[in-house]
Amino acid sequence: MSDPRGPLIRVGSVIIIVALLLYLPTREFLKMTFMLGIPFVLFLVLMKKNYKYSPLWTLSILGLVLTAGFYFYSLTTLPDRIETRRIIMEGERLLADEKYDEAIANYRKLEQTGEIDKMNDRLSRAEAEKEGNRLIQEANEWIAAGDNEKAREILEEVPAETWAAQEAAELMRAMNQ
Repeated sequence: MSDPRGPLIRVGSVIIIVALLLYLPTREFLKMTFMLGIPFVLFLVLMKKNYKYSPLWTLSILGLVLTAGFYFYSLTTLPDRIETRRIIMEGERLLADEKYDEAIANYRKLEQTGEIDKMNDRLSRAEAEKEGNRLIQEANEWIAAGDNEKAREILEEVPAETWAAQEAAELMRAMNQ
C-alpha cells in the first residue's frame, strides 16, 4: 500500500534542497566536497583495481591520504572563504547600485579576513568606478552646456576597465551622430 504522504515528503525534500543551495555556506561546502571528492573516488577506484602493496596501490593510498588531508584542511578555512565571498558579493552589489563609498567601506572589511591582495584589487576597482562615474557626470554637464569637444576630452579619460567606460563609449557614439 502506498503512503499518501509520499508526494508531500518528496516535494518538501526538493524545496529544502533548493533552499539550501541558495544559501552561500552550503554552496561553498558542496563546491569543496565535489572538487576534492572526485579525485578521492578516482584514487579509491585505482586502489581497488590494483594488487595490494603494488607501487600503483601505494600511490593510490598516498593520493587518498593527501586528498583527505587537503579536504579537512580546506574545511578549517571554509568560514573565512565564506565571509570573503559574502563581502565581495555585497561590494559588487553596491558598485552596481553606484554606491561607491559604501562599496569601498565594505571592501575594507576584507582586511579582517586576511585577504589584503583581494582588498587592494577591489578597492582600486571601486575607486576607478567612482572616478569613471564622476567623469561621466562631468561630461554630461558639458554636453548639456553644448561643449561637445570638452565632453569628448573628459570621456576619453574614463578608465577603460570600468563599467563607466561602456557608458562613456555610448555617449561618444551619441555625440558622433
